[in-house]
Amino acid sequence: MQTRFKQATLSFALASSLLMSGIPAFANGAAESASAAVYNLNADLHVRVTGVFNEKTTGGVRLGAVIRMNNTSNRTLRIPDHELRVTTPDGYVYTLRPSSANERGIQPDAEVELTYMLVVNRSSQISLAELSFIDVNKDVYPKQETAIFTVPINAIVWNGKLDGFKDAALLKKWGESFTIPTLESPLSYRTISISKTNSNDGSDYVVKLLATNPSDRVETVPALELAGKTKTNVFTGQQVEANPVALEPGESKYVHFAIHTEMDAVLASLNVLTTETFTQREANGTVKASNFGIGKLNIDLAQDKPDVPSYAYNSPINFDAWNDTIHQDLEVALTELRVSDNADQGSKLAAAKFKFTNKGLTTLPIPALLTELQSPAGYDYTGIRQSEVQNSIAPGTSSVVNYTFALPVSETGETFTMKLQQQLSRDSGSRPAAAYKSTIASLQVTPQGKEDRHKISLYPYTLDIKDYLLTQITSPDQMIAISYTYKLQMFLELNRDPRVLTDPTFSKLKFELVDPVGSILGSQSFPFTGNDRLVNGKQTLTFQHLRTDQIQNNVSVNVYESILTPSGEVNRLITVLK
Repeated sequence: MQTRFKQATLSFALASSLLMSGIPAFANGAAESASAAVYNLNADLHVRVTGVFNEKTTGGVRLGAVIRMNNTSNRTLRIPDHELRVTTPDGYVYTLRPSSANERGIQPDAEVELTYMLVVNRSSQISLAELSFIDVNKDVYPKQETAIFTVPINAIVWNGKLDGFKDAALLKKWGESFTIPTLESPLSYRTISISKTNSNDGSDYVVKLLATNPSDRVETVPALELAGKTKTNVFTGQQVEANPVALEPGESKYVHFAIHTEMDAVLASLNVLTTETFTQREANGTVKASNFGIGKLNIDLAQDKPDVPSYAYNSPINFDAWNDTIHQDLEVALTELRVSDNADQGSKLAAAKFKFTNKGLTTLPIPALLTELQSPAGYDYTGIRQSEVQNSIAPGTSSVVNYTFALPVSETGETFTMKLQQQLSRDSGSRPAAAYKSTIASLQVTPQGKEDRHKISLYPYTLDIKDYLLTQITSPDQMIAISYTYKLQMFLELNRDPRVLTDPTFSKLKFELVDPVGSILGSQSFPFTGNDRLVNGKQTLTFQHLRTDQIQNNVSVNVYESILTPSGEVNRLITVLK
């Protein structure tokens, strides 16, 4: 950091000769932009203008500037009480006020960042042409003013959130790596993904950046702001991570930004801004802080459709290397994805089973992954996780978690993209605490074919209904004249993968009696574990207290997988016994 300033500054002798002429000392004598030029206050103190702010607000016009001052001497130096002024093209001059938080001195071979701001009480916009450091000598009368240096700033002024960038080098493509101009930070960034979710009060876009630290020391992601731009509006975003994100040397981490928009807003690009703070001490001693952003670059959101790899069932899923949800010893695989018709609900149902395997030596928690199923046409269907899940997995064992997706009857896609996501939560200030999602794995999957009674798969179980017999029984009843009962005798072959543990949270098998016109006479559900569980061999299921007043002929039995979710019981039709 200090080395860069030393390289950018001419020898002290030459710098001194240029000092009073207002000519900046450029690196290697090449002409640079105002934001890259280094100006000399004296032989030891050197200044670079890192940002200028000019925004029309309802309370007037806010003018601000941020400078970085470097001390190349071997002693602590006081920061001179020079005035920082901006000048308009038609000659109006405004003196910016220093922040009360500004440092008063600079340590040897160190630097500080100084913030200045002024609110001008006028209704029209101001144009800025130059920024000057002025030495004011008040010990003589009349006071003497000397311009130490003057910076042309027309090209670097940020005119508020609707402003654009004139320099093509500040326009980045999606997926292109970048650093933040004017920041003394070595961190580089790359856009990874952007996702959108809708709520009652608008939409939330979540942008995922990969931050990388190429240096040999710990670096912290600076205070950044992402703003989403449509053709006519700009929506300010904020970092999702509430705590500072620190990166070890050579480390990479994800950083997420949430942008809340109107419901129908379509973002075209992103502005990356640094967040600056100006503080002012009031007469009563309280300190008032004001924040303003200075635009640094723009990222185009146009991107090619990502290439999602085809997935082979039961193979380990490849997650993003820098996610903080999946433990390195935890292996996740998709074992089943089946789509069935839910005619009674006017929809289709997709049911997925994920196997979590502990490859380590200690017990691991089961992460609460979020899921989305995306159709070839781009429609996203949110997955619902089963209500109860085992909390943890013992070493060398596996557990299965179910997710269900409600699809419209019109959905005819033959392949889908399965998205696995982690939840990001934070207190979002004026809005209620919000939860955002970030995709950490995507798979292209083809749903498995329909099952018959001889080959029913509910991983880790496989079930063969070898034979069955449905009988009708009538008997007197104290409440009504005749009671009707049906008994279903089945000869089952039931097998389980011994490496996978199951408990009462696992789905059940539901049998539903249906008459010839589709009316449901009754149903019974049977678990795979615990009391009344399904077993190998002969199994008799009894259906009593049926909703019918006579014996029905041609009664069939619908066999469902029944999954309990926070939204209620969800049933996937497996086969029909007629």
